[in-house]
Amino acid sequence: CASPGEGCLVSKCCQEPGAQCYTKNPYWAQCMNSCRAGPNPRDQVSPMPWECEELGSRTPGTPRACAAAGEDCAASRCCADAGAQCFEKNESFARCRTACEPGPDLMAADWLPWSCRPLGPKTLGPAPWVATKCTQAMADCSKTQCCVQSGTQCFLQSQYWGECKETCEKGKPSYPGGPDWECTPVGMRTPAVASAKEDSRGVVGPWVEQRCAALGENCLESQCCHEVNARCYTKNEFWATCRGECERGPDPNDDNMTWDCEPLGPRSWGLSVKGYPSLFCITLYMPSRYEGPLLKAHLHANAGIFQCDGYDVFSAVKDTLGTSKDGKLVEAILIPKIQVGISQDGTAGNAKLFMAVWDKVIAGGRHQYYDWTVKVDPDAVLLPWRLRARLEPHVGENAYVVNCNKVPGSPNFPMMFGAVKVFSRPAMDAYAAGSWKCGQQLP
Repeated sequence: CASPGEGCLVSKCCQEPGAQCYTKNPYWAQCMNSCRAGPNPRDQVSPMPWECEELGSRTPGTPRACAAAGEDCAASRCCADAGAQCFEKNESFARCRTACEPGPDLMAADWLPWSCRPLGPKTLGPAPWVATKCTQAMADCSKTQCCVQSGTQCFLQSQYWGECKETCEKGKPSYPGGPDWECTPVGMRTPAVASAKEDSRGVVGPWVEQRCAALGENCLESQCCHEVNARCYTKNEFWATCRGECERGPDPNDDNMTWDCEPLGPRSWGLSVKGYPSLFCITLYMPSRYEGPLLKAHLHANAGIFQCDGYDVFSAVKDTLGTSKDGKLVEAILIPKIQVGISQDGTAGNAKLFMAVWDKVIAGGRHQYYDWTVKVDPDAVLLPWRLRARLEPHVGENAYVVNCNKVPGSPNFPMMFGAVKVFSRPAMDAYAAGSWKCGQQLP
């Protein structure tokens, strides 16, 4: 008897429980659970209609119920949504996914690694011809008998008109005063396509910050990294570290020691522990002025920079703001005391002061774990969730945000205004590489 995908024209029987051999034409028949005369959007060969005549008897038993998105597919070994495939995590669990990379799943609730062994084939999606031969929403599908949109079925309102819908209520009009619908299905439903969102970048699991490797640490065991766009690569059987890329052979940056460069685990997108894209927010404050109590109020309310994925505070004097809702003791990182003057436009001439702050940020290295670094004045209102939405389309770009055009006719505008300054990870790398010029070449 024929297995799934094989022709059953000669054998007229099927291996799978509940399956029936159906004809497409005199030259081809295939085992399916059900068949309706007309085009089959899953038919990868041609848009020619299926006859759907039964050959032989239906195989006894109940058809396999394939797993929906997010469900355990270890038993069924198949997925309901097109484009999804059942991948094994371990001997006791498997899930339908659009992609899978061996190692820990950074968005999972635990750090236990995935083997990513495929259990069964990928569920077939709509054939390429569907996009051009079938009908779009709100148009008549009575003649094509098939639909472009995934998950929809052509239902007849009458013998002269049909539309592609997910469901249809017989005897009811589509709009007040309209004709009643027969809701007769014609052709076969276009399969629902699995969303890749679950397997794309998003909020990482709470374990990532504690377990994955920071800069310079051995990632051989964890197989995951803090740094944006880094991946764990092996040097040998005893050592692996997080790098952007790795080329097998002698490494000139490591005394020409030979690296195996075997990748372990997934490529990181950083510590997006609260939202995506990730934000690293910093502020400089004077504890003895109004800024100290203001930041303590922010900390107590879990607001402002403390809603960012990572944060640091800087001051010229020792100070402790308290413990954040994340359970972290927030202490000021000390910078040198630098005199502040008046700039050419009448604002604080604090360029040297902030050069010292940025030197500390670069030296600390935490900015490398986040998509964006945001400098925020203590009295600026920051809504991280709104900022993320604005920045997400520009993740990975070498960019900073120009946020002020107060004097459009001036050659100094538009400009990056001081209350909130936003830099992408590549922009921070560019600044780190050339920051020495600020003290030596600028007036």
